[in-house]
Amino acid sequence: MNMKLLNNSGMTLVEVLVAIGISLISLTVLLQLTLSNRTHKSEVDRSIILKEILTNNAIELKGRAVTDIPLPGNCIVRTYSYQTEFQSEVTQAGNPPLCGLADPSRETIQVVWEVEPATSIDADFSSPSLKLPKYSNTLKKVTLHVRGYSSGAGARLIHNQVTLFKR
Repeated sequence: MNMKLLNNSGMTLVEVLVAIGISLISLTVLLQLTLSNRTHKSEVDRSIILKEILTNNAIELKGRAVTDIPLPGNCIVRTYSYQTEFQSEVTQAGNPPLCGLADPSRETIQVVWEVEPATSIDADFSSPSLKLPKYSNTLKKVTLHVRGYSSGAGARLIHNQVTLFKR
């Protein structure tokens, strides 16, 4: 009988463990990149929602009569959901910044119309003949603030604003 030696060309236990370790590390890196990209996309989406609501409020402010805007020293506080659904509006007295309001909840977006008198306007023009009527009752400075949270575990407060003059 001629007996041939069998050559087992399998993997040792150490080689199997190293292969599993490399596979797990690769999978973890891939999942981390995917999840961080998704979190960034979600934060960008929320920022776009905030800017859309801010733009809608600016358009509404420009369409309102100056008499429909509260007196200086007051604020209109509006609350929206992240599906951009209007929830509530309250007018309250308060001083800048943001009429002393607390931060919005993580499920809502807060828009604050901060009304200041014309005397608070600090604008410079290239021509010395151009001036704003700072002591006019028909000119109001309205700063629109929109605040909401980014999504995810490390959610942070996002704040955008625009200042408009209403006459």
